[in-house]
Amino acid sequence: MPNVLTAVKKTLSDRRYSAGFIVIAAIVFSLLFWIQVKTVPGNSGRFQIALFDWLDWAVLVAIAVLNALFITIEIHAFNLNRSIAKAGGVGAGLITGGIGTSSSVLASIFSTATCSLCVSAIFGFLGANSVVFLVSNRGYVIMITLLLLLLSLYLSGKRFGRTCNECQIKL
Repeated sequence: MPNVLTAVKKTLSDRRYSAGFIVIAAIVFSLLFWIQVKTVPGNSGRFQIALFDWLDWAVLVAIAVLNALFITIEIHAFNLNRSIAKAGGVGAGLITGGIGTSSSVLASIFSTATCSLCVSAIFGFLGANSVVFLVSNRGYVIMITLLLLLLSLYLSGKRFGRTCNECQIKL
């Protein structure tokens, strides 16, 4: 976890990344809310707001903030890798967080489990038994979602604790 905190501090200490984080968090929050409104037939924004309680809002905000942190750290790491590559560094890859990115995307898809109607609308192709399982185990699905997002942050943050032996630039 210290690597994650270091990555968050280094990334958000720059104004550009802080502003990007806020914008990305707002976009992710809006997108997650919009998905829940649009996937249920006959649903509207006002009705969805009325359906949500404080826990649903807290989960949605947490998922949006964790996703925004992950995306912002990935952008920062990408820019660092690109600057090292321009300076003649060795082995700077374009996409460095494959597992972290996968877990973040998967977690975002499962984040729709905050709304029971949305689960049935989005995961209806899995069949009735799967939807009933997801709805009845909604708390576990949300916990797994948050754990996957924390895993993606951990895997992204690990790179900030390393030092490149070739160019001695802290990543």
